[in-house]
Amino acid sequence: MTTAPRREESVRAVRRALDLLATINATRGATVPELVRNTGIPRPTVLRLLSTLAEAGYVLRNPQGRRWEVTPRVVRLASGFNFDTWLAATSGPILLDLLGKVGWPSDVMMLGGTEIHVRASNRPQCGVAIEANFQGMRSPLAQSASGRAYLAWCPEAERRRLLTLCVPRVEERLVLRELDATRRRGYGMRDAALKPPVGAIAVPVMLGGSVACVLDLVFLPRVEPVERIAARCLAPLREAAAALATAFATLHAAHPADDPPTGSGAGAASP
Repeated sequence: MTTAPRREESVRAVRRALDLLATINATRGATVPELVRNTGIPRPTVLRLLSTLAEAGYVLRNPQGRRWEVTPRVVRLASGFNFDTWLAATSGPILLDLLGKVGWPSDVMMLGGTEIHVRASNRPQCGVAIEANFQGMRSPLAQSASGRAYLAWCPEAERRRLLTLCVPRVEERLVLRELDATRRRGYGMRDAALKPPVGAIAVPVMLGGSVACVLDLVFLPRVEPVERIAARCLAPLREAAAALATAFATLHAAHPADDPPTGSGAGAASP
């Protein structure tokens, strides 16, 4: 019968092997001294684990140098990864905490073509029913709070491409002025002319210089005006966006060659 110390040692060995594999993958290759320094694992253990990982086909030593690199076999480890499941599990606690602080529903919005789509939400947990049929909702980039936040903080080349696709030439200058105002304000704000008459503010979730997703907050202006919403809710909204940004950065470090999926199925038009 395996004793508790033996089980703990086995678990630690597995964790260390995964740490080594993740470090080699994130750094695109590393020497033994670099792995010792970056992981804190003793050199004899690093050498032993590298030998095991090499025998299993997950790493190899570059014949032109002393660097260890991952092999194509590591792709199999991520083949079962489901982004939507990850996003729901990751954003769920963050959105629930945000709801408790502000009392209004929020959505994680991601770009899909020339619109921005709901990918996760705390609306089911919110006592305020705003657009209960939110699954798959999509919003116009140039008029919605989330779309404006995306356009305001995405890279310039991407912004130009998206504006060309979704904004008539005669309206482009007006949209650019609104995006300038959005950056000065610090959040996107929904066009009041959009139907139905609900309000929304939104902030970007950044991944380096790109927008990974947008976090919005939806409210009823007749109950609480946008100025009060911004004064009361903007700080917790930004805290939640920062927590999501950390999660996306961790995901990106594990899959540096991949961009987070942004496509979404068709759905009802969102406010």
